[in-house]
Amino acid sequence: MKIRIAHPVFDWILSAIFLVGFPAAVLISLNYPNVILQQGIAHRIFYFHVPVAWVALYGPIFSLFFAVLYLLRKEPKWDLLSLAANQISLLFAIGVIFSGRIWAYSAWGVSWDKTDARLQSFTVLFISLIAYFVFRILITDSSKKKIFSSFLSILCAVNAVITWGAIRWMDNPGNHPESILGKGGMDSDIRQSFWLGVLAYHILFLVLFRFAYRLAKIGDLRENLPEREE
Repeated sequence: MKIRIAHPVFDWILSAIFLVGFPAAVLISLNYPNVILQQGIAHRIFYFHVPVAWVALYGPIFSLFFAVLYLLRKEPKWDLLSLAANQISLLFAIGVIFSGRIWAYSAWGVSWDKTDARLQSFTVLFISLIAYFVFRILITDSSKKKIFSSFLSILCAVNAVITWGAIRWMDNPGNHPESILGKGGMDSDIRQSFWLGVLAYHILFLVLFRFAYRLAKIGDLRENLPEREE
C-alpha cells in the first residue's frame, strides 16, 4: 500500500530544495552577517532560535485547523495530520528552549528570566504540547482519543497565540526583546540572513511534517489490521 500526501514529483522538488537550500542557509548564517558587539559570537544563535520559535508557534495553528476538520468530519486523516503538526511543534519547541537558554545566559547573564512574559507563556505552550501526547498514550479508546486530542490541539493553538502576543499586548518586565518585525534597524546582512533562515526552517518543518504524517498513517494502519487467525 502506498501512502502519500501529494504527487511524488512534489516530494522530489521539496527534497532537492531542502538538501541544497537548508545547508546553505545555515552556513550563511554562521559566516556572512556581522555579529552584534554586545553579544559577540553568541548572536549567531539568533538565526536558529527565532526561525525555530516561529515554526513552533505556527505548528499548533496548523494542528488546530486539522483538529477542527476532524471534529466536523470525523475522518481519521485529519486527526493524523493534527498529530503530525503537534509532533513537529514539540520538536521545534525543544529547540527553542535549549537555544533560548544559551542565548539568554550570554546576553542577560541568566539562563531563565522568571519575570519574562514570553518565556513563561512559551513554557505553558510546551507543557500543553507534552500533555497532548501524554493523553494520547493514556486514552486507549480510539474514538475518544481522537476527540480529546482535537480539543487539546485547540488549547495548544490558544497558548501559541498568547505566546505570540506576550510581547505585543502587555507590558513585559522581562528581558525579552520586542518583536523584530516592529524594528527597522537590522543591517542588510543580518536581515538577509535572517529571512533566508526563516525560509529554510519552514522548509524543514514541511519536510518533517510530511514524514511525521506518513509514519502516523502507517501506525494507524497497523493498529487497524485484522488479527490473523491461527
